[in-house]
Amino acid sequence: MSKKRNKFLQAINKILKWLSTLILVILVLIGIVLIGIFISGKVAQSKGKTPPISLYTIISPSMTPNIKVYDVVVVKTTDTSALQVGDVISFYSNNVYFDGKPITHRIVEKYNTEEGISYITKGDANAVVDNEYVYEQNIVGKVIFKIPALGRVQFFLASQGGWFIAILIPALAVISYDIVKIAKLVAVKNKINRIKKQGKEIGGE
Repeated sequence: MSKKRNKFLQAINKILKWLSTLILVILVLIGIVLIGIFISGKVAQSKGKTPPISLYTIISPSMTPNIKVYDVVVVKTTDTSALQVGDVISFYSNNVYFDGKPITHRIVEKYNTEEGISYITKGDANAVVDNEYVYEQNIVGKVIFKIPALGRVQFFLASQGGWFIAILIPALAVISYDIVKIAKLVAVKNKINRIKKQGKEIGGE
């Protein structure tokens, strides 16, 4: 019975190691991508250019159910003349209510005017269209995909104690793993000592 139990524990241990390695690799890859986007954005801004790729955390339910609160949208700089009705874009509003924060809505109408191409946008969950034209110079870019709920991680890490917990949990996992290894080594050593002691007792008889 103990052999079956040991095999089961070994299998569980292997699975947990594999999962932890996989999660670590995924987190590292995501981190590398995010750092790359951040650096390229800073370089572009330093040269007075628009970053080729931008990330925005959604804080409004206006685009649900397609884009939810705490989703992160990846926005790519695009030739605005190529934008079509149905595309989701991020742009800056002239309305002071938004305090300079970018808005992510869907294009529902497109016009050629004397001032250039302009667009009417609408949140998927909103009953009416936005009450202003969106001009080319105010467009950040087109949403190419979203990362569901990544904003929750961002807000959590930015919260009080968030960084502490993020560091504490992996540290506890490493410490726990080391304790288990030490306990196994101690158990093996004790078993060897018992076998040696039993051998001496038999030899003495």
